[in-house]
Amino acid sequence: MASAPLYRLPRPPRLPRQARPPRLPRQARLPRSARQFRFPVTLTATAFALAISSCASAPSGGPPGRATGTGSQVQAYVQPLPPPPPTAANSWGPTEVVLGFLHASASYAFDPAAPERYLVPSLRKSWRPANGPVAVVGGPTGLSEERYAHAFQGAPDSGSQREIVKFTGQRLATLTQTGQYQYTPGQIDAQFILAKENGVWLIDQLPGNQPGLMLTQSDFESVYQPRNLFFYAPNEPTQSFGVLVPDPVYAPLQSSNSALNTNLATGLVNGLLNGPGDWLAGATWSAFPAGSKLIKQVTITGRVAQVDLGGAAMHASWHQKQLMEAQLTATLGDHSYAEPLASQVQLYINNTLQYVEPTASINSLVTQVPTGPVLAITGPSSVGQLPDHPGANARVDPRVTPGQIGGATVTAVAAEPTQSPKPQIAVAVAYRAGCAVFLPAGGATYHSHVLSTSGGVCTSLSWDSNGNLWAAAGQSVWVLPPQNRHPVLADLGRLTAVSQPGSSILALQMAPDNVRVALLVHTRSGNKLLLTAVRFERTGVMFGMPVSIGAGGAQPIAISWSDPYHLAVLGQSGQAGDLIFAVPLAGGAGLQPGGVPKQLGAPPPNAQTLTTDGSELVVGTFDGNIHRIFASSPASPPWARVTTGSDPVYPG
Repeated sequence: MASAPLYRLPRPPRLPRQARPPRLPRQARLPRSARQFRFPVTLTATAFALAISSCASAPSGGPPGRATGTGSQVQAYVQPLPPPPPTAANSWGPTEVVLGFLHASASYAFDPAAPERYLVPSLRKSWRPANGPVAVVGGPTGLSEERYAHAFQGAPDSGSQREIVKFTGQRLATLTQTGQYQYTPGQIDAQFILAKENGVWLIDQLPGNQPGLMLTQSDFESVYQPRNLFFYAPNEPTQSFGVLVPDPVYAPLQSSNSALNTNLATGLVNGLLNGPGDWLAGATWSAFPAGSKLIKQVTITGRVAQVDLGGAAMHASWHQKQLMEAQLTATLGDHSYAEPLASQVQLYINNTLQYVEPTASINSLVTQVPTGPVLAITGPSSVGQLPDHPGANARVDPRVTPGQIGGATVTAVAAEPTQSPKPQIAVAVAYRAGCAVFLPAGGATYHSHVLSTSGGVCTSLSWDSNGNLWAAAGQSVWVLPPQNRHPVLADLGRLTAVSQPGSSILALQMAPDNVRVALLVHTRSGNKLLLTAVRFERTGVMFGMPVSIGAGGAQPIAISWSDPYHLAVLGQSGQAGDLIFAVPLAGGAGLQPGGVPKQLGAPPPNAQTLTTDGSELVVGTFDGNIHRIFASSPASPPWARVTTGSDPVYPG
């Protein structure tokens, strides 16, 4: 069952009617085939900005910087000025009205009347854009007008003027009703039918394939802000509070004069009450009892947010209130993509302040990327260990030898996330036409676990902090639980990109919270970057609905978690060459707080793999003859050649 919408767009009082601008000059009448479209002056700057942004290329390389996720950029909110309504410029043709409607749609959150002025009266009553997803598109690549020649049921008279405007453009993304930004590139063909009433063209029918708002990327970035909601991962017996899992969303900035960010904070709290988005549903849980509701708007004074709940929250236990307050504090105090809204939360139940002891620090509830030594394949059947921050010509300690794994060819390696200076190592090897995994069985002994005899070798291993080992090969994923290490084949039925002919999983990286998983999937149309969640059920292990994310237009070829909110991505960027990006999980292609995914620099030539602990960047290269490992850090930015070897990995 689909979860409730994260943000229901409010319908505030209509704003005073704007002063009429000067009438636009009427152009000379040209034949329809040669007529130039007369863009409203309020749209010209937007179209020009879109044209510039669509031609921008990735910046040039340089030494990589820290792969950090603590954002401090403040999104300056400027209320978008909607264009004048069609009645203010009777010379507007059907195309100008459609473009004006799209630009005015950016104002819908705080002024629903702005886009409604472009609709015929009957459509204004039935239009409910909050019931559908938001389509984020580029500037129009094609605009055409043609006479509407079909009979129209319900037309006031058979001789009424009607026109069709066809809008063709690039679909960049879709924002779901629960706030998830899905990178969905492709073409959009939207058809608007307009009628002329009292000498003014108005939209009579909207595109049937787009029930929600359709916003250009520049308009979307001006009225939506990336944020995180926080929900709990399944509890382990040793955890008193659990682990908080960030759910990246885009929240509409609904007010032009909200100096205290109360509207944004209220929307985020309502998002917590509605529960996680579809992709995290079933994999996480919320401490708020079903039926809890906000009694009044959230207020923020002196960086302290006051949240007053009613409904089912009145029956919450003391411990449950602690958990609720932790979710609120993490959500309103999050600074991953923008400045925090509050540094402290006061929880009220039915107008009464709740004096609950604070939980452990929020940072301790959000699991960080593990640090530790770097492991690497040092020979056909051997694995070595490098220091935490490997430098030039670093020492390599042997960890796995051919005698321990029978001389099998190693294809992937992973180290258990632990504070131990010598973590346990899992090794994937080629087994017939499939894959087997060697795990420590006590002392220096390794025991093999056959996953498959067909379908290809294991291309990726990942070890979560609950002791589960994950292995990916071809179109399959297995988990080896710590209780018995018997391989369990995961259900990937919802990952349609994986099941397509010619697709295969290149990399699988479990997040520090043990719930989210990043997948790099090769498809016939190029490599795709997916984010999904893992659910353990009685019938087995299931991967949930995926969320697509972009890498700044680059072709991703390797990934690694740099922190709970960002992925480090090694990508191929055409003429710009290979680059390393910090990609926010809330972002998509060309969309990130402050611009495109942050460039961390150019890797050494012929880079193939990437790993990071959030600070150090380590890559593996292959020039067709020799595998080498390079490292770089903020302390020593230039790339240092560490040693020969391949597939370096940090624990996890």
